[in-house]
Amino acid sequence: MVPHADDAQGFPVESGPASDTNLASIVAAGQDLFTVNSSNVVYTDDEIQSKYTYRTTAIIKDKDGKLVATPKETVYDFKVDRKIGKVGVMLVGWGGNNGTTVTAGIIANRNGLKWETKEGVQEANYYGSLVMSSTVKLGTDDATGEEINIPFHKLLPMIHPNDVVISGWDISGLNLAEAMDRACVLEPTLKAQVRKEMASMKPLPSIYYPDFIAANQGDRADNLIPGSRASWDHVEQIRRDIR
Repeated sequence: MVPHADDAQGFPVESGPASDTNLASIVAAGQDLFTVNSSNVVYTDDEIQSKYTYRTTAIIKDKDGKLVATPKETVYDFKVDRKIGKVGVMLVGWGGNNGTTVTAGIIANRNGLKWETKEGVQEANYYGSLVMSSTVKLGTDDATGEEINIPFHKLLPMIHPNDVVISGWDISGLNLAEAMDRACVLEPTLKAQVRKEMASMKPLPSIYYPDFIAANQGDRADNLIPGSRASWDHVEQIRRDIR
């Protein structure tokens, strides 16, 4: 079975070549875990440029109704930035159950928090994340024949969730700490640890079209962009918020 990635170090926890101490130290140092030795891949200081040949088969029928299969190749050029930029995420309904939980989860992971639950002490991790917690097979060790599995997020340069800048809109004007209390999702001991930072976060005013939102949300609608019908002014306001 393919191992999962240990988010604490961003590396598989299973024993074997993919989790050896030297490789783990490379990951911890933020260095590239591997390079590709191929004429189709070129590394520069800023980019990884690669060519990939996609092979398929085109089928036609001749005049007698016989199928004719013809191999077909398409060459794709890929370019990936090696320098990871700053990434922002804006959530629609930031003050809801999902928005407050995601935000608290990022804060908990960023600060390495632990908290009490009825099952015992829980430590922040990204085990629910496909990108952060799963691994993929990179290849086979040429000397031993063992499979090499690496964290999904080490295949290419990509941002770590802890570095995401988060914001968003909500029809409710409660700050994220108050919204977190209203959602009743998180453990009290975790809420206490993230409350100060969450309290400093407040959703931007949101568009509110009552026909598209459940009727029981109406009492919360106190943080609104004026107007209850779709308009170009609303589009421009959202653009300004994103900028």
